[in-house]
Amino acid sequence: MQRVGIRSLYSFALLSSLASFTPKITRRFSLSTSSMGAANSQSPRPPVAKKVEHAMEMFGDVRVDNYYWLRDDSRSDPDVLSHLKLENSYTESLMSGTKKFEDELFAEIRGRIKEDDISAPVRKGQYYYYQRTLEGKEYVQHCRRLIPNSEIPPSVYDTMPTGPDAPPEHVILDENFKAENHAYYSIGAFKVSPNNKLVAYTEDTKGDEIYTVYVIDIETGAPVGKPLVGITSELEWAGDEALVYITMDEILRPDKVWLHKLGADQSSDTCLYHEKDDMYSLALEASESKKYLFVGSESKITRFVFYLDVSKPEELRVLTPRVVGIDTSVGHRGNHFFIRRRSDEFFNSELLACPVDNTSETTVLIPHRESVKIQDIQLFTDHLVVYEREVGLPKITTYRLPAVEEPLISLQGGSSVEFIDPIYSIDPLESQFSSSILRFWYSSLKTPPSVYDYDMNTGTSALKKLETVLGGFDASNYVTERKWATASDGTQIPLSIVYRKNLVKLDGSDPLLLYGYGSYERCLTGYPQ
Repeated sequence: MQRVGIRSLYSFALLSSLASFTPKITRRFSLSTSSMGAANSQSPRPPVAKKVEHAMEMFGDVRVDNYYWLRDDSRSDPDVLSHLKLENSYTESLMSGTKKFEDELFAEIRGRIKEDDISAPVRKGQYYYYQRTLEGKEYVQHCRRLIPNSEIPPSVYDTMPTGPDAPPEHVILDENFKAENHAYYSIGAFKVSPNNKLVAYTEDTKGDEIYTVYVIDIETGAPVGKPLVGITSELEWAGDEALVYITMDEILRPDKVWLHKLGADQSSDTCLYHEKDDMYSLALEASESKKYLFVGSESKITRFVFYLDVSKPEELRVLTPRVVGIDTSVGHRGNHFFIRRRSDEFFNSELLACPVDNTSETTVLIPHRESVKIQDIQLFTDHLVVYEREVGLPKITTYRLPAVEEPLISLQGGSSVEFIDPIYSIDPLESQFSSSILRFWYSSLKTPPSVYDYDMNTGTSALKKLETVLGGFDASNYVTERKWATASDGTQIPLSIVYRKNLVKLDGSDPLLLYGYGSYERCLTGYPQ
């Protein structure tokens, strides 16, 4: 698919299933706004920030910002805090007439959410890992359970036992407990060590997205070493005894990647790479095989990648060189790296492979196609999964790879995963590298967020998790369709439509909510995120 522009934006139309309730909603909104108008006549004037001249010079040009004093990275300047309190008081006064309606709306939204729930368990080694939410609690518990007969290969029909005879649940970390003494709390990364004995997680208690890393023993919760401070949320294990993380410069640009040995002081950590060009920012990820870590340096149109062998983590090596206009992302399996490469010429990307011991010797596995965009890849011991987009719709194509010791010259006959709705959204989820089971996230305009397991050997799929929507929601009451509208210049514009089949007549007499978006190559084909 070509880049999304104003002519090729993806729109979806939501035919209101609540048409019969429109007068009620309109009346309630009118009453609320009338009340707000009455409140306005008695509300104070909005606060006016003082002007303090502040001159800034850049590229020989002087710019005066009279409100620069409102910048307070420490969140502690009394003048700034005083002004913010006045702003909040003014807002509360202005909106006081809608308070009752806001509370009712919030209660209705919350009433649709199943608060006591668990995520789809993920297999790692001998354990199932998952998150649990509790009724009335704002945060999750990170949990795990032993897998009975973990030596049996994974199957799409795997189910985590939860009965009285099942292995007990172990709560690794309870965010509700951790958040008790903080006005803000967020965990960015939660990474289990390869040997399943430790967890490293990143914690933000201010909301500034500057994280602290803690390492704990999974069984006892005891801390391991001292916290690491001032990092991004990107964190990966390099074996069982080392971590790799990224820090930021004074403008919060991720610019340095570090190696930390457990038990060592952060001041002795090794800087593996410093990106000095302020047009680029660093990102970190682990290969599905867990044998390599990849550090990407990226700007708007360029991305190049380093790799690190976790068995020799002190050495960061170039995998794809910096070439302006070339964007690469990579993966690993066996003796090869896999490279998705995009450029102005190959705007939908091509897929290459190269030997680990000779990264300059590349083989084209999937050439560039003008009508199919490669969005992502996922690797397994015996399979390659390619996430694509064709005619505006996402696709998953799986390929069986030759044995690791055999040459990797080409791909043979991919198989496509079939989906239940005419329009939908999909995203890759964490899967076991050594298995044949692909896990992905799925939703549509009438299907709540779901998790599926797909056996790439048999083509069998199984629903592992469907988010419950309380309040009597029944997906069978709704219809989704995909239609095409012709623009004045002949361009075909896809429309994703959903409506309640027993209320909507499709004769032009029903109200319509029309929404469209056209930027950043973002397509709207399913559940709004």
